[in-house]
Order: sequence, then structure tokens, then C-alpha cells
Amino acid sequence: MATPIHSKLINKAAREILKPVGLVRKGQSRVWLDDNGWWLTMIEFQPSSWSKGTYLNVGISWLWYPKEYLSFDIGYRENSFIEFKHEESFFFEAVALAEKAKVKALAHRQSMSSPDLAKEYVLTNTAGDKQNIWACLNKGLVCLHASDFQNANIYLENVLECDDDRDWAISVKDFAQSLLKLKPSDQLLAIHDAIVHSRKLKKLPEMKVIFGK
Repeated sequence: MATPIHSKLINKAAREILKPVGLVRKGQSRVWLDDNGWWLTMIEFQPSSWSKGTYLNVGISWLWYPKEYLSFDIGYRENSFIEFKHEESFFFEAVALAEKAKVKALAHRQSMSSPDLAKEYVLTNTAGDKQNIWACLNKGLVCLHASDFQNANIYLENVLECDDDRDWAISVKDFAQSLLKLKPSDQLLAIHDAIVHSRKLKKLPEMKVIFGK
């Protein structure tokens, strides 16, 4: 099936704006990734089931828990639907969306540029209370990254105290429990190994991963 013209225009805009700053297209999809080893920015030019055009979704996906899929862990919808009507006007709008996505990706790089900055950013921007198992896990692991081992363990304990008992939640609790049994240096090594495994599950390319101070 031939690629629709509106998708070609989106891909052209993204290629012109995002590729020069190091982002990579995910296969032949409308998703672009800014891969930073243990986390990435995911940019999705999301189609509609009903109309030709695109939404824009931008967010951070953590790679420190082994699962097969990427998720918008911080951030998501950045723009209402842009409908394709005319080639020239739609390309102009697609370029504007790509520019907006680039600004977000570069801002994420700055916010995550050191362990302490990453910790501040994640603790400030992660939604969810003590009953949100992902929020507790992600807060705990970013504290571990910043060598704040005391708070890391507090958040990991919160993971165990979450009421959710679905199968996937039990797996997350087992993961947190295994970390709590380790001394700090071994916790860091365990997360490094988890990141490597997570990247393989997501079919991301091999790269050197630096986690922790």
C-alpha cells in the first residue's frame, strides 16, 4: 500500500527537523526516538481513526524496568488534532509540530543532564501517589541514579505497599523486592543489567549505558 500524502509530509517535516539533532525514526512508523541509554524521549505523530492528519505526543519513556513496550511515563499529548486539507498548509503545520517536538526533546536532555537534575525533574513531574506503583518505582530508581539511596529504598518500599495485585503489578513488586535485598553498589549494577535487558526486549540498538554517579 502506498504511503498517504499526509504521512509523507509528516515524515518529511520530522526528517528535516528532528534528524539533524540526533533523533531516529522508529522503523517506518510515525514515531521518532531520542535515545539516551536508560531513558528516551518518544515523539509520536499519532494518526486518527477517522480523519487524515495527526496529533502530537511527546514524552519520556524509562528503560530501567524490563518490558517489551515503550510508554509515555512523563508527558503525552502536546497538540490537538491537525487535519490534512491542503498539502502546503499541512506541511507548514507539520513542520511547526516537529519544531515543537524538537524543543521538548532538547529540554528533556537538559533536565536529565546530570543525576541530581534528573532526580529533581522526575520527582517534580511524575504524577501519582503512594498507590501508583509506577510512580513509586520511577521515583525510587531516579533517586538510586542520584545516589540518594535512603529515599530510593523508601520509594521501593512504597512499591511493595501498593494495593494492586494484578499479575504485572506483582512482577513490579518482585523487581522492587529484589533491589531492596541488595547493597547500594549492587542495586546500581542490577539496574544497569535491567536496562540492557529492557533495551533488548524493545529491540533498541546496543549502546553503552551509564547509570548512577
